Amino acid sequence: MSGSRQSISSVLIPMQQRPLLIPSVCIASIQDYSRPEENYPETQWLLGDLLWRGIKIPVVSFERMNQGRFAEFSATNRLAILRRTSKSDKLPFYAMVVQGVPQPLTLIREEVRNSAEEKGPMEKHRIILREIPASIPDLALLEQKIDEIVSKNQTLEASPSA
Repeated sequence: MSGSRQSISSVLIPMQQRPLLIPSVCIASIQDYSRPEENYPETQWLLGDLLWRGIKIPVVSFERMNQGRFAEFSATNRLAILRRTSKSDKLPFYAMVVQGVPQPLTLIREEVRNSAEEKGPMEKHRIILREIPASIPDLALLEQKIDEIVSKNQTLEASPSA
């Protein structure tokens, strides 16, 4: 063995149920929570849109997407502004409601093991990281679902009223 350990710059994001582990390059900004403009009545997990740096971005509740509980507002709510993992000229960013301040960390493979818990529909993996249960979200699937709802909503807005 060479003795070198592979590491990944990551962020542990506090959530109401279990923290999410994502690559740090996905985080564009963390800001105080502000209530989004409710534009998506057909879904419980897409909370609305928010104006961020001059662009309108959707705000999601990962817990609701993952079929978990989500208390909408608390004093510790923040918004994590995420860069998309897939290319999109229309929606290069989206926001996720988080609980508190994300913790940057250097992830070393030896510090992670699989969890025996069943993963939710929006999770790639459930893991134990340094003895902390965490989830690795399926960001590509999450972004696909956001695109579907936002596109559907824009089509409805563009169609003439009868």
